[in-house]
This record gives sequence, C-alpha cells and structure tokens, in this order.
Amino acid sequence: MNYLLETPFRSLLTGFGIAGLALTAWLAASPVDPIELMSVLLRFVHVVSAMAWIGLVFFVNFVQLKALGEADEPSSSAISKWIVPQVAAGFRHASHLTVLSGGMLLILTGYLLGEWVNSSSAYMPWPRIFMLVAGALGGLVMWVLVNFVIGPSVKIALTGDAAGKARARQTIKRYARLNLVLALPVAFAMVAAAHLV
Repeated sequence: MNYLLETPFRSLLTGFGIAGLALTAWLAASPVDPIELMSVLLRFVHVVSAMAWIGLVFFVNFVQLKALGEADEPSSSAISKWIVPQVAAGFRHASHLTVLSGGMLLILTGYLLGEWVNSSSAYMPWPRIFMLVAGALGGLVMWVLVNFVIGPSVKIALTGDAAGKARARQTIKRYARLNLVLALPVAFAMVAAAHLV
C-alpha cells in the first residue's frame, strides 16, 4: 500500500486503475455501444481535467497569491522558483485537455456537426442549448485568459525587470480572479446542460 501512495503519480495511476476496474465491470455487465463508450470516456477525461483546472484556479486564488503577498523576499523567491512554474504548466495542460475533450465530446455526441458524424444532429431543448453554449463560451474565455494573458504574465513575473514584474503580478491577480468568477457559472452551465429537461 505504501508503494502505491509513495508518489502522486503512483497514486493517480492507482485511481485510474480502480476506475478501469469499474469500466471493466460495466462492460462485462451489459453490451455497450462503441459511440456510447467513447462518449463516457471523453466525458470522464473532460470532467477530470476540468477538476484539475478548477482546483488550480482555487489554489492560485486562495493559497498561492496569498502566500506570495505575505511572504518575505527569500520565501517569495522560493515560491516563484519552485511552485509558480509548475502551477502555470498544470493550468496550461489542464485547460488544453479540458477544451479538447469538450470539443471532441460535442462532436461525438452529435451536438456539434451532428449530421456529419451521426445520421442526424442531436435534439436538445433550448434551455439545454443555452446552458451548453454559455458553458462552452465561458470555458473558452477561461482558456484564453490562461494561455494568452496569465501565462505570458507569469513569464514576465518570473524573468522581467522590477517594473515589469509588478505589472505582471497585478495582471495575474486580476485575471486569476476573473477565472475564479467564471469557474462556478461555467461548471453550473455544464451540469445544467447535461440535466435540464
């Protein structure tokens, strides 16, 4: 047991292994349509990557920015050197995977380009369409902020001159807060789109 919990990577693989066992049990219990299986797997990837992304949004806003604001210079430098680049990379990767899996899921389920993938497009009542479009657009705005505003500002905050670092930190703080504002409405819109009648 200690071997499995020794590193985060092993723990994550163990979790994926348990999820794989659940998938195997599901497949053994009843036949599954291949499109339905791909839809479930894509939705799983989408949800897990979104969890990582939103978790990082909360971490940055409630832990990292607070710690950087309260830390003395040596501590702030250590956080900036060891933690900030890893968090920024996690943000980028999670945002890419969330948007990519979400787009693929829209196509596979027939909500987008349905007549080209399936025999016809999927029917959705207008409240679900509204929520799905709102959630997707909100997620795309968050993706743009992460990759074209926050990401470049992190590079400046880590390597720029003193004035550039100060401006970059303010930009990061402002747009990290905007990502926090958008996180819950986007999550709500996506859940509502899947469950509204």
